[in-house]
Amino acid sequence: MTRLLLVRHGQSEWNAAGRIQGQIDIQLDEIGLQQAQRIADRLADETVAAIYSSPLLRAKVTAEAIAARFNLPVKLDPRLMEYDFGVISGSTWNDVVENHPEFAGRWLEDPWAVPVTGSEGRVNFAARVMSAVQDITAQHPAEQVVVVAHGGTFGVYLTAMLGLDLNRRHPFHFGNTSLSLVEVRDGAFHIHYLNNTCHVLNGQAR
Repeated sequence: MTRLLLVRHGQSEWNAAGRIQGQIDIQLDEIGLQQAQRIADRLADETVAAIYSSPLLRAKVTAEAIAARFNLPVKLDPRLMEYDFGVISGSTWNDVVENHPEFAGRWLEDPWAVPVTGSEGRVNFAARVMSAVQDITAQHPAEQVVVVAHGGTFGVYLTAMLGLDLNRRHPFHFGNTSLSLVEVRDGAFHIHYLNNTCHVLNGQAR
């Protein structure tokens, strides 16, 4: 049984500004740095064998805060990066509406069914994320590990694991530094909890 502690990165400067980040490398803001310390506090009493992270700064810095509590290195894996949103990367929603009005209307109806110029595509996204997580679970068949990445990364992983349609809107949301716990055992997949943010909402680790 592999236990995966899934941690979304802390708040970035573009999260606060409402910009679509994708694979653009944006740093945590001051709130995000505080959130990273709070999730590190929350996990401090856990037994953790390894810490994996997307190499994008907002995830890497969050992972480093956690790793400092365990004296473990952060193992960077580019397959854990966020979805590449192509031409709308860096845009706010108002920018998208102004510059791509027809696309914006269709996106509201069903975002993943609408192709984005220059994006990698959901099937490709799912394939690389699944490849990364499968390698992690294979290397830690009876251990608990932390994976720090992005809302899109975790959303597509759960969508694929649950056999949902990759090209339809998924029902998952992950707040900044949210903690989710899933287990993988002999091919079976168990979700214990998702998007837990009490350490942020209460202003202290729990």
